[in-house]
Amino acid sequence: MKKTCLLTLMAVALFGMLSSCKPIDDPSHLTKQVKLVTAEPSHIAARTATCGVEVTAENPGLLLEIGVCWSLSANPTVDDFVKKSNKCSIPFSCMLTNLEPNTQYYVRGFAKYGTEYCYGSEKTFTTLDNNNPNYSPITTPEAIDITYSSFGCHIAVEPLGLTNWFVGVCYSREPEFTYEDAEGSALDEYSIEEEVYEADIYCYDLMPNTQYYYRAFLFYRDEYTNEYIFYYGDIRNFTTPEVPFVLEAYTYAPDYYWGDYYMIARGGVYCTMPQLINQLGFCYSKTNAYPQYDSDLYTIAASPTGNSMNFDFSSYINNLSANSKYYVRSYVRYKTDSIKYGDVVSVNTFK
Repeated sequence: MKKTCLLTLMAVALFGMLSSCKPIDDPSHLTKQVKLVTAEPSHIAARTATCGVEVTAENPGLLLEIGVCWSLSANPTVDDFVKKSNKCSIPFSCMLTNLEPNTQYYVRGFAKYGTEYCYGSEKTFTTLDNNNPNYSPITTPEAIDITYSSFGCHIAVEPLGLTNWFVGVCYSREPEFTYEDAEGSALDEYSIEEEVYEADIYCYDLMPNTQYYYRAFLFYRDEYTNEYIFYYGDIRNFTTPEVPFVLEAYTYAPDYYWGDYYMIARGGVYCTMPQLINQLGFCYSKTNAYPQYDSDLYTIAASPTGNSMNFDFSSYINNLSANSKYYVRSYVRYKTDSIKYGDVVSVNTFK
């Protein structure tokens, strides 16, 4: 009889030891030692949502993991879908990914305290239908500082509890587009977890008198799946203004080489519509203090190509006379027969 009782007591003790090491749902003896608060699900879209948990423990050194778990059925556990962290001293937040549209999910926070798992209160949410616009934490503001070649946007994003977001603006001449097929974009990195992100982002290299569509966006790389998750603001549009025609020509001091009696004339041009320029060069004369393209000597420097608005050019002027004063200035022919002159520079050749 005594032997039977002893065996029974040993079996009960062994069962107690084994059960204390199993992950059990919110063990009653830990409820006073560990407190978990599951965050309300937010940023709910068709295939993603954000959730988190805040954990306080009587003995923080025993906290080994914190995270969230979710499932299609009630009371999800660590055996279901999980995202977790071993940084247990700060609230945990993450993006739940690969969700099904228009589906109800159950989610709750958890913590591993020693060898046991504790769970917070359960929350539910329903993902959006794929046919409805997805929720986005970013909106597209009115464009600012619109010029014939650039525009800006003042972007503001509420804190999402995540790091390494990239925030930007992309644009296209087509009304439907994403970051991947946009004509141009500007990016800024957003890695602040507890503050509102706010910045002016500018895009360049636009064409004048052109309608553009643009939208704000942000994305991040999911640390568990390595996929990029994108959010977009709505698409808006504006038209760049006509570019004002501005043309300025400059003449720099020529370099004179006395041995062969030639000089290298140098000049510069600033033009807002360089496609209208036909020819660049220099006029020079020994008698006319303001040499003219159509009446004095001239040399052609180049017929420009490309869209650069500000560039330099140069040309050789040969067969100069010794011991003479030459007047030199740059010229720009544009719109076929119009001419713009730079300032005059004089050069004295050697004997």
